[in-house]
This record gives sequence, structure tokens and C-alpha cells, in this order.
Amino acid sequence: MPPSLPRCLAVLSLFALGSVAISATTYRWVDAQGVVHYSDTPHPGAQEIQLTGAQTYHGPPAPAAAPAPPAAANAGAVAYESCAITQPAPDTSLYAPETVNVSVRSTPTLRPGDQIEVQMDGTPLQPVGDGLSFQIQQPERGTHAISAVVRDANGTVVCSATPVTFNVQLPSINSPASPVKPH
Repeated sequence: MPPSLPRCLAVLSLFALGSVAISATTYRWVDAQGVVHYSDTPHPGAQEIQLTGAQTYHGPPAPAAAPAPPAAANAGAVAYESCAITQPAPDTSLYAPETVNVSVRSTPTLRPGDQIEVQMDGTPLQPVGDGLSFQIQQPERGTHAISAVVRDANGTVVCSATPVTFNVQLPSINSPASPVKPH
């Protein structure tokens, strides 16, 4: 017998065993504790069951692609490269300010119909003059956060500045260095 013949016979017998296992009968039974068992060997009181092909799931079809949003009035305009809060500087500490000036810059400059919206601690600020400057009158003691966004004519945010925080320190009557308490 040539040496490769035993290998061929071994491989063929594996294929034959595999096909027998695929078409084998399955048995189902429930034990005394109520646990359901399945096996390919018979068991006393087992019920013979026939398994069909693999169970598969076909989900609903994917939704159609959303329609493109309508073209904005300024679709031909160049998008904003950046927008930033330029004043006050981040993490600035101010001692007893009467006002705090807030300035915002956008690149390119603000397009007609677009507006800059600035908030301090979530409260909107009113623009002063050119719409790029804002003022906070007599800010309270503590840390405050300023945020700014540019909105187009439809109210959509088209640029968002990195928020800036600043600190306000006010004199205290209990402080020996207080300008309101004589020495």
C-alpha cells in the first residue's frame, strides 16, 4: 500500500463521520430538577426531535438615506475658519471691576445676516456697538464662564468659540488690606 493511501483513507473517513454527525438525530428530555437537556444519544424518556437548518434573523430593511438639507441662503459663502473670545483672557483674575469687556472675533469677518451670541454663566449678553463687543456691568464675586457662538440667518450654529473663564475678586470689610476699611 503506498504511504499516501492511509492518509487519504483517514481524510475520507473524517468526511464520512462529519456527514453522519450533521444528519444525526437529536434527543430532548427534562430531568427531575426541570432542566431541559439536548443530546445526540438517546436517554430514558427522551423525545426525538428533528432540527432544521440554522436559525437566522433577517432585520427590517435599512431606512432610506435622509434627504439633503435645503441649501442655506449663504451656501456660496466661505465657512468660518474660527471664532474666539479675545477678551477677557482665559483664567483672568479681576479685582473689583465695575465692568468687564468681552470681545469676540471670527475669521472671516461676520457675514451679513449672521449674529454672534454671547452668554455669561448661561445668561445672554447684549451686544454693544458693532455686535462683536459686549459689557458685563458690576459682575458678582466668583468664577464666571463666557461662551460664544455664531448663528446664521436660520439660527443654526455655524461656529462655536472655546469657552473662557474669569475670576472676580471683591474687597471684603474683614480684610485688613481692604480699600473700604480704614487702617
